[in-house]
Amino acid sequence: MMQLSVRLVPVDDTTLVIALTGELDSTTKPVLAAFLDPLPQTTVKHVLVAGGDLWFCDLNGLDLLARTHRALQEKGGHLALAEVQPPLRRLIALMTEQSAATIPVFATMPEALAAAGVEAYQPAEPALRRRHLPRLRTVPRAPSAARAQARSRREPAPAQAAQAARPRAAEIELDVSSLPSVIFEARSLRDQALHQQQALNNQLTAAAQARAQLLTTRRRCDDSLMAMRSSLSEARSILTLAEASQERPHLS
Repeated sequence: MMQLSVRLVPVDDTTLVIALTGELDSTTKPVLAAFLDPLPQTTVKHVLVAGGDLWFCDLNGLDLLARTHRALQEKGGHLALAEVQPPLRRLIALMTEQSAATIPVFATMPEALAAAGVEAYQPAEPALRRRHLPRLRTVPRAPSAARAQARSRREPAPAQAAQAARPRAAEIELDVSSLPSVIFEARSLRDQALHQQQALNNQLTAAAQARAQLLTTRRRCDDSLMAMRSSLSEARSILTLAEASQERPHLS
């Protein structure tokens, strides 16, 4: 069964990178359409499709990309392809000869990002936290009774000293700026799984209907074969009677 994996990588508020893996045809077209169709109603203007891992694409999938490209052009943006395979390049070239709307194709993703107005894009790296090293403490000698009594007056209680010497817990900082993209990607993966499950259910239903139709056809063939055998037996009986009736005059 053909499958299509869709991974969304938001670059900024108006630019979105979509990485495709698998095969794009009439079966997997609804999976990608679920992500592309709502984009013209959002703030996204530029959609960059990374097709390096797209093994196959027919006219159904290319028509979906061209439709999204025209919708984004109406709001001042575009849909572009990057790192696509040679067969898809030839298919786009043939489609361009018969259509006025041309889908931009770039050899690399940095070129596609530059055409969309993104100068440099690097994913944010997590901040490194400095770790403190343990300190070695010398073991004090056993003091005399007078020194111990004087020190007990100056020093606080052991529990208070331990609480004061205990290092403060490091404050946990949560980067909330990355939460929207993470939530959006999680929802996209969930929707993708639901669409693939629905496509699988539709194929199972079609297979069950085809099996039922084959069984019905088989029963009809069996009935026809039995009718033909009965007709053949009757024809043999008629021929036998006819031969017997022809032989009787000669005997008389």
